[in-house]
Amino acid sequence: MLQGSINHVSLTVSNLAHAVEFFTPLLEFLGYEAEGPPNERVALHFSPTLGAAVNVWQAKPEFRDARFEVYAPGLHHVAFNVAAREQIDQLAELVPKWGGRVTDPPGEYGYTGHGTYYAIYFRGPDDIKIECVHMSELERLHRQRASLDAKLWPHATG
Repeated sequence: MLQGSINHVSLTVSNLAHAVEFFTPLLEFLGYEAEGPPNERVALHFSPTLGAAVNVWQAKPEFRDARFEVYAPGLHHVAFNVAAREQIDQLAELVPKWGGRVTDPPGEYGYTGHGTYYAIYFRGPDDIKIECVHMSELERLHRQRASLDAKLWPHATG
């Protein structure tokens, strides 16, 4: 694994059974696989390609009425890469079917010093903010780095 890469993200929800109805199809769309059925505490999803996981946890009873607030201390949002712009457009149709709410539709969004990227922003269970993004410049840099690594270390094994 690459040092510093994300190993897993854990999200806590007020109603795990309801949240699984949203997160399972979303994460499958993004290439994650359910690690068996959820139990009463957690639903685990693993990406064999990335070696990363997304875990969805049931909130403790005393916190079930609390709601996510994007600007409170803690998590702001989770962003996932997609392989193609068309997937962003597909998500605009799928997210409402899964029970989510699109807050910022597919479009070009700017970021400092690096041009633009194509993304969609939406809210899932408990109003958790999620972004899916296609960054062609990031993809280009990743491919360039992988090509350089292959040339420098042709016999390296992941």
